[in-house]
Amino acid sequence: MNRWLRSIPIVCLAALLASAAFAQVPAPRLTVSVDVEREIKRGDDGAVEREPVDAARPGDVLVYTVRASNVGDADAIGARIEDPIPQGTVLIPDSVSSGTASPSASLDGGKTWTSFPATVRETDEDGTERTVPAPADRYTHLRWALDGAIPPGESRDLSFKVRVM
Repeated sequence: MNRWLRSIPIVCLAALLASAAFAQVPAPRLTVSVDVEREIKRGDDGAVEREPVDAARPGDVLVYTVRASNVGDADAIGARIEDPIPQGTVLIPDSVSSGTASPSASLDGGKTWTSFPATVRETDEDGTERTVPAPADRYTHLRWALDGAIPPGESRDLSFKVRVM
């Protein structure tokens, strides 16, 4: 029998063993869920509570909680979470949580990104240009680069608030 033909089963077996070993390599698997609640002021003391929301009205403040959960079997490293600002709402910039993440923002539908809070260039009547905080209604997307690793079975929560227009 030709030596080349005898080596085919060995090469195939080696490839099969290598692919089986590769299939068993632990891997992270990040799932993302979003929970939305409405803030309600109750009583004379101005206490704020949250309730589930099924419909929103103009003026409502909605709290979005984004949860990234590692359901894999290895650390998730370098994860990024993006979330659009819902149409018909305006971001409340000081509500953006950063915690163990570095937030960035987009003012153009996610085409370009800048560190959060975003700034824009403005020209005064006399032609002087200056950098100012971006108006809240200019934000279209938020992105968080999660710091460190998310071990298997653990989650990271991020949040922001919007006002319904």
